[in-house]
Amino acid sequence: MSPRDLARAYASDERLFSGRFFSQEPVRPGPGDRVGVVLLVPGAPEKREDVFGYLYHRLMLPPGARSGLRLWFRHLQSRVSARLLSRQVISEYTSIGGGSSIIRLNREQCTELGSRLKSMGGLPEGVRFFTYLASPFGTPDMKAAAEAMEADGVTHVVLLPMFPQYATETSGRALATWEALIKTGHIDTRPTVAVGSFASREKYLRSLNERIEQALQRFPKHIRKDVELLFAAHGIPAGHDAKNRDPYCCLVHNTVDAIMNMRGRDRAFSMSFVRSGSWGDKVSTDLQDRIRRMARTGTRAVLVVPVDHVTEQFDTAFLLDVRMRGVAEQAGIPHYHVASGLNCHPLFIECLSDLVQESLQGDSAGLATLKPGSPSGDGSVQAQESIVSPTPTCPRSTWDIADQHQDARTESRCHACPMAGPKH
Repeated sequence: MSPRDLARAYASDERLFSGRFFSQEPVRPGPGDRVGVVLLVPGAPEKREDVFGYLYHRLMLPPGARSGLRLWFRHLQSRVSARLLSRQVISEYTSIGGGSSIIRLNREQCTELGSRLKSMGGLPEGVRFFTYLASPFGTPDMKAAAEAMEADGVTHVVLLPMFPQYATETSGRALATWEALIKTGHIDTRPTVAVGSFASREKYLRSLNERIEQALQRFPKHIRKDVELLFAAHGIPAGHDAKNRDPYCCLVHNTVDAIMNMRGRDRAFSMSFVRSGSWGDKVSTDLQDRIRRMARTGTRAVLVVPVDHVTEQFDTAFLLDVRMRGVAEQAGIPHYHVASGLNCHPLFIECLSDLVQESLQGDSAGLATLKPGSPSGDGSVQAQESIVSPTPTCPRSTWDIADQHQDARTESRCHACPMAGPKH
C-alpha cells in the first residue's frame, strides 16, 4: 500500500492498546475446512536491496500520521532516515551473516508448528492446517501470505503474533496492518481470530528458563553461582505520561517477574530496555549504561537474557552479542554471555500449538498461565487457567533491586504507568 492508502485504512484507535482488531472468540472450523495460521513476525531484510524498504516500513509509523501534511512529512522523513541508515545496517547485517539467517529461524518455527498442528485432536473430520509468515515491516510480505492462503483454499484464519508481550508497535501494528489490507481488498475477508499476549504462559516461561540454564553452563563452574541476570527488551516509543496505555512495559515486567518466581529468586537480577537511536527514543536508557554501572559495583559475570522476542534477532546477534560484549569487556566484566533465542524449543512450539488450539476450540484446559506474584511454598509458581489480561498490574514496584542497578528512566516510566501497583 502507498502511504496515502495505508493512512486511509489504518485504524489508529483504542484497539491499538487492546489488540481487538479481530475477534478473540474461538472460530470453530467445520468438516473439511482449512485453517491458515499466520505467524506475525518482526521479519528482516534478506538481501542488501531489501534493507531500504525494510527500514522505511519500520520508521513509517502510521499511528502518528493521520492528516495529509503530517503523513507526507513522515513519509519524507522516513525515506531520508532509511537512506542514511541503510549503509550502516547493511554492514551490521553482513557481520552476522545477513538477515536471511533470521528469516530461516522463523521458517523453521513455522514448519515445526505446522507439523505439530497435524496431530491436534478434538476437531471435525478433515480439518487441515497451513502455516504462513508475515511481517508488518514488509519482509516476509503480508500480501504474499494472503496470496498463498488463497491458493491453499484457506477458510479460517488464526493470527498469531510472535511477540510474547503485546505492544502497539509490534502486535498492535501487525494486526492493524492486516485489517487495513482487508479494508483495501488486498486480503479476503474470512472468519479470523487473533491471539493476544502470551507473556506469562507456563510453557513459554519454562522454555525461556531452560535457555537460561543452558547459558549458565557456559560460565566457569567456580563463578556460576555469582552470575547476575540482566533481562533485556527492545522498549517502545512512549511518553512518560499516564495517557499512554500501552501494556508492553508492564507485560515485560510480568514475564521477568514470573521467570524469577519460577527460579525461586535464586540470584541477583535486573532489566533494561534496549535504547537504539535507529528506531527513535525508547522507554529506558542505553543498555551499555546499565552494564557499566554493574561493572562499577563489582559485577564480574553477566548473562543477558533477551525477553521479548522468540528467535535470534538482530538485537541478539549484533547489538547484544557483539557490540555490548565489547562494552562489557572495556568496563571490566570478563564473563559475559547472551542466552540463545527460543527458536524451535519443543516447549515453545507446544505453547504456540496450545494457543492455536484455544483459538479454535475455546478450551483452555491445561493451557496454564503463570500467575504474577510470589512463588508457592514448594518454590514453584501458582498457575491459573486464563490468559493474562492485556492490561495487567505491573510487578516492578515489588522488586528488590540494589540502588546501583536502578535505572532512572525506567523508574520514571514506571511511576507514570497507569497499570503499576502501589510503590513499596
